[in-house]
Amino acid sequence: MKLIKSIFLLTVICFSFSCTPEEKKEDVQAVKHDSLVEKINSPELKALNELLLKNPDDDSLYNQRARIYIGLKQMDEAMGDVNRAMKIDSTKGSYYVTLADVYFATNKTRLAKETLEKAVKKFPTNTEALLKLGELFFLVRQYENAITQINKALKLDENIAQAYYLKGSVFKEMGDTSKAISSMQTAIEQDTKFFDAFLDIGILYASRKNPLAFEYYDNALRLRPNDDNVLYAKAKLLQDLNKIDESIALYQEILKVNKNNANALYNLGAINLDKKKNPNTAIDYFSKAIAVDPKYTEAYFARGVCFEQLKDLDNAKADYNMCLKIKPNYEPALEALNKK
Repeated sequence: MKLIKSIFLLTVICFSFSCTPEEKKEDVQAVKHDSLVEKINSPELKALNELLLKNPDDDSLYNQRARIYIGLKQMDEAMGDVNRAMKIDSTKGSYYVTLADVYFATNKTRLAKETLEKAVKKFPTNTEALLKLGELFFLVRQYENAITQINKALKLDENIAQAYYLKGSVFKEMGDTSKAISSMQTAIEQDTKFFDAFLDIGILYASRKNPLAFEYYDNALRLRPNDDNVLYAKAKLLQDLNKIDESIALYQEILKVNKNNANALYNLGAINLDKKKNPNTAIDYFSKAIAVDPKYTEAYFARGVCFEQLKDLDNAKADYNMCLKIKPNYEPALEALNKK
């Protein structure tokens, strides 16, 4: 036994010295030098670097760090780490998914697609790769291909909540609202804390002005109580259902969470213009929306309408012209200017 250990140790030592100086230097740099730790306050990144110092040949750590780099939009570093992970171990399907994510994030859609296709061919039971390929087909509007890949993943594992949610998203884009709702409800059955599914089902019901949407919005808010996207969607449905005072109260709550919510400001302006018949207050809200988003065409137009009602035709004309600077063929502004 001692002889075997001695031979093994000698083999390891010889192998270590067989590395070229360039390879050793590359490995040391990959582990020890990470200037982003100094620039970005990322405890997760710092912790991974410390682990890599102790385990410089751990491919999974490089892949984890690549995922962090993607989140930080540091794509060169992400590419370096995922390639290093695959060089150490090319048998991990998840590494191909990471590489595809890097390609997609750098607008190399063709390379992302080729990488995922290679992954599903090499690892036909890898549901992560199948779903990622399905998502890519969805994003480029190849809906039938997307459904095919999602169904392959579900055939392997019928309990993947993300698969049902993605399938619902595809049906939604195809205009099949009923199938979209059904698929997303199945996603919630698999994961009762699936925030995006609750929100999207609410939006789908709201598009029909169906009050059932409130149930899904409230479930989403239980998961994220101050999410201004859900609060806004709920306030907009109240407004569409002509529950004006309730919608105003909720828009005000949104502005307490996020005072720069341009859509909430705009809708408060619209309510004061159309329902409350108070153009002066409406102008104030539209101006605040424009301050948040200087290219908010609809806000300029609505403010122009307010000025026109107040007989301030110069300011009205200025706002209509601003609409055309942002969107040269903006029909409401063209009509407003031509009628003068």
